[in-house]
Amino acid sequence: MNFERRVTLQAQIHQAFSPSAPIDSKDLFAGRTRQIEKLLGTIFQRGQHAIIFGERGVGKTSLANLLYDLLILSGNSSFQRTRINCSETMGFDMIWASLFRQLSIQLDGETAHFVNSVRAGATSENIRELFDAMDSPSIVIIDELDRISDPQTKKLLADTIKTLSDNCSRATLVLVGVADSIDDLISEHRSIDRALIQIQMQRMSKQELIEIIDKGIARCPELTINDEVKMRIADYSQGLPSYTHLLAKEVALQAVKLDRLYATMDDLHLAVKEAADAQLETNLSSYRTAVSAPRGKNFKPVLLACALAPKDDHGFFYAKDILTPLRLITGKNYEIPAFAKHLKSFCEAYRGPILQRRGKPYRFIRPIMEPYVILRGLADGHISEDQLSRPPLDSSGPVQLSLRRPSSAPA
Repeated sequence: MNFERRVTLQAQIHQAFSPSAPIDSKDLFAGRTRQIEKLLGTIFQRGQHAIIFGERGVGKTSLANLLYDLLILSGNSSFQRTRINCSETMGFDMIWASLFRQLSIQLDGETAHFVNSVRAGATSENIRELFDAMDSPSIVIIDELDRISDPQTKKLLADTIKTLSDNCSRATLVLVGVADSIDDLISEHRSIDRALIQIQMQRMSKQELIEIIDKGIARCPELTINDEVKMRIADYSQGLPSYTHLLAKEVALQAVKLDRLYATMDDLHLAVKEAADAQLETNLSSYRTAVSAPRGKNFKPVLLACALAPKDDHGFFYAKDILTPLRLITGKNYEIPAFAKHLKSFCEAYRGPILQRRGKPYRFIRPIMEPYVILRGLADGHISEDQLSRPPLDSSGPVQLSLRRPSSAPA
């Protein structure tokens, strides 16, 4: 293909798949029907507010971003929207000052914006009064809720939810954070539990991840991705849509680079290495910190075995769960004492930490590291594609990858 055609195709691919930024278009958003219905139901019930929670990387922000498009689609275009990403340094006043600067009000036929409307020392009642002065309903998205560390700010946010709910304000708050942020918020005001609809974002099923690929590739009408490749991308993603976007993008780019309009397993093998080497620098840095050692003794295979160990619904695994994958990775009959010190090290600050321990079980602190460690293992040749399990397509929940025991291997 000529240069102009290749550049056009590459541009389409980059626009179709968004691994680094949340999805903001309903055309690219896949799955999550139950969560969408629950969120819309909250918007149309006066006095109710929502909190979207789940692991990092499962699409919480994408769902929140989609909300306004869904309201327009349903014929409700009167809502104003305002959103903010919280940071550790933000207090209650700063959060609401930023939010209200994005809203407006009609005064004597003129549009006026809320400038300097939130003063220092503002209370929940002050916030309610500002919303009551507006002539249209509002959607308020407060993202990265878990980054707020100030207890007083959390308390005032809880007070605001209660005040807006008790007075049936036409403003609906949509809070976005991890599970712990719900507990922190509700503990400040137990009475807001009835006003706060909890929407859990779990990892996506294999079918939902394949839907992401299909929607993205539909934006590149000349390109196709082999069905087997789609299945393996979904498997490697382990329920996290950002990995699906990343691998689908790299697979398509690899095919175009080789002057082809269809992507094959060979492209996926190259895409895995590209993703592990260049596209996930933050994860690569965390990985290197975790596995670096003067002699490099076994840290890489032990961490890979942790990623491939069977886990419960909360991502926890036990030391005994590492035995089988570690033996299959190394070909050696290791027992727990041989890697107990590695697990302890992974939980200490000088290795990240990359794992956390709750009693006897362990889990990855950042769940997004699990797929990365497996991709790294594939890219570095510690495991092969043929060794990995083939999860069924009809699974309703997120898949977990494991290592298959060769028929000749001892039990």
